[in-house]
Amino acid sequence: MNSEKKLPSAISYLREELQYLRQRPLSKQKKAKTHQFSKPVASFSKPDRLKSGMGTEITLIFRSRACSWAGSASGGCTMCGYWNDRAEGDITADHYWQQFTSTIEKFKSQLEDVNQKIVFKMFTSGSFCDPKELDEKLQLKILQKLTEFPSIKEIVIESRPEFLTSDLLTKYRQIISEQYLEIGIGIESSSDYIRANIINKGFNWKQVIKAVERVHTHNFGVKAYLLFKPPFLSEYTALMDLFQSIRDCVQLGVDTISINPTNIQQNTICSVLASQNQFRSPWFYSLFWIIKHAISQKELEHTRLLCDPSAAGKERGIHNFYSHHPSNSEAIDILQRFVEHQELSIIPEIINDKESLVNYNRYRTEILYKWS
Repeated sequence: MNSEKKLPSAISYLREELQYLRQRPLSKQKKAKTHQFSKPVASFSKPDRLKSGMGTEITLIFRSRACSWAGSASGGCTMCGYWNDRAEGDITADHYWQQFTSTIEKFKSQLEDVNQKIVFKMFTSGSFCDPKELDEKLQLKILQKLTEFPSIKEIVIESRPEFLTSDLLTKYRQIISEQYLEIGIGIESSSDYIRANIINKGFNWKQVIKAVERVHTHNFGVKAYLLFKPPFLSEYTALMDLFQSIRDCVQLGVDTISINPTNIQQNTICSVLASQNQFRSPWFYSLFWIIKHAISQKELEHTRLLCDPSAAGKERGIHNFYSHHPSNSEAIDILQRFVEHQELSIIPEIINDKESLVNYNRYRTEILYKWS
């Protein structure tokens, strides 16, 4: 990538720091995990927005060997702490299958209820489609099992674009005929410069375009994950980057856009900067401005916009003035109602109480003039 050629020393330093963070000891976590290969990191159910309306989400987070990009010499992405949850040791396909079947058994009554509308989500803390993480035969076996449940209307997996080959997608299509499969791609930003030099993602926009076209050719959906406020960016710069990224993804024709406000995860560049008061997760006010202005109501008819922030309202996640401030709980409620109804009218220009109004005006002035 051209951006990497311009700043080889900066890229090198960033990757050295990422490799150091990946190697930091996590002894307590390791001891807790080595005998739990057959158990997922988490599995849960909650209400969620499907393409056809509200339904139920069943989510499985595999305990896996984690992202091959994070485990490479690159050190992975600057904001990602999922490497912390990796399985230490020789985890096998049988372990993954046990994690999957235990989740199926846990939610058996919901899955067997034909009146349910379920989206089944599977996350590997990496790429579901990467054969180094999940053997291809296992991928197909898992998808085949999910097709047995009429209650499952949607299936969601994630992958880096390089693993979305025509050969693999053809095999997926031979299995999945009734359900809607959506593949999430961590695009993060439509800017090659930010993706390469700030996030260290390791692929470019041209690869994204080709992957989206390939997935759509096989009649599957694409979910674009966009990162709101990577490290090293001011709030205003991050806000403008997210605005442009949403516009580019709408033009690209992705089926779903999921905004992920950066939350501060352990052993990441973000956590290092936050410990030195050099990074803060974004404000709800900024997120609302983006939703209100980056997409139209008509575009929402064919491009679903989601946002389910981790640690919302807390110090390490998206929040307004401070943790437990009343505007945070109000903002979370507004965001949830927007995701459910996909109506821009739900999003206010600002939260209309006197303290929030005064502070927001001061904050908005800072980001628009001081930091621009």
